[in-house]
Amino acid sequence: MWICPECGRKFARNKQSHSCIEYNIEDLFIGKGEIARVLYQALLDRVKEFGEIEVHAGKWGLTVRHLSTFLSVMIEKNHLTLVFISAEPIDEFPVYQNYPHTGSRFSNSVKIESADEIDDQLIRWLKQAWELAG
Repeated sequence: MWICPECGRKFARNKQSHSCIEYNIEDLFIGKGEIARVLYQALLDRVKEFGEIEVHAGKWGLTVRHLSTFLSVMIEKNHLTLVFISAEPIDEFPVYQNYPHTGSRFSNSVKIESADEIDDQLIRWLKQAWELAG
């Protein structure tokens, strides 16, 4: 575990490349529809059930970490775009894109437009991502 001496963030890798700039989560919702906030809160409530997480706001979205990042959340006007890690590429709906992330991990993208889409299958994938990041 490495802790950045500038910003105090924790990383699994020594001297992990990152930005020390702190962003406000609320700023990411400016100009977005109320549905984006509702979806984000519904998602966060489910992800918190996994155990310890940290949420960091960046310029373009949020990263959700266990010991390392397992989920990125881009807050769009009327939906969320999620990118989460997996040990294998996921070629099932609602994943619309996957690509190599690191040597043994893949990134998978999902668009969430309603709370119903935060279903048991998505939560299983996110829980597996959380476990991989631990």
